[in-house]
Amino acid sequence: MPPTTRGEPESRSDQDWINDLSASGPLREQALTELRAVLVAGLARSLRRFPNDSPLIQDSAQDALVLIVSRIQTYRGDSRFVTWALSIVIRVALSEMRRARWKDVSLDEMSEAGRIPPPVSEASPVNVSYERSQLMEVVRNAIENDLTPKQRDAIQAELGGTPPDEIAKRLGTNRNALYKLVYDGRVRLRQAILRAGWSEDHIRGVLNGK
Repeated sequence: MPPTTRGEPESRSDQDWINDLSASGPLREQALTELRAVLVAGLARSLRRFPNDSPLIQDSAQDALVLIVSRIQTYRGDSRFVTWALSIVIRVALSEMRRARWKDVSLDEMSEAGRIPPPVSEASPVNVSYERSQLMEVVRNAIENDLTPKQRDAIQAELGGTPPDEIAKRLGTNRNALYKLVYDGRVRLRQAILRAGWSEDHIRGVLNGK
């Protein structure tokens, strides 16, 4: 009896991807092959200077495929599975481009609209890099979904420049308790960002504009 197969990659649901990539045998191999093709095509569309068969595209797709499979349990469904996977392959490729010092490649060449949903609104500054905007979207999602209400209020107030004493007063607590509250919230944020596939070195590089 022939092995069970899926339809086209576009017809897979998010749960189909997770189930098939976590399986074994022909079903898993088919899913790996199809996901790699999706990564190659998506990355080539985004990095328009590089053809599908270029070493950068091929190597980045393979490295990202390994990373995606190893971290598949961290996928939380905040976006479509393919969108999540494409965000990983783009970060892998950009990291490789930085390591190779391909300075002539501009992040403006990243093609966002119609391929990978832009993580910032149309009102965002046009000079915000794709990677930095992605990181900020991860942070925003983590603030919204991973913090307690008090942690969220404290950290948002802190980011808004509110003095600690005023934050403590509004939350009905004292300064020492506020420090502990913010510290615990930052730990949760860090864990959420790491779960989303961002290494600490990569975060530093993006924030420093490297």
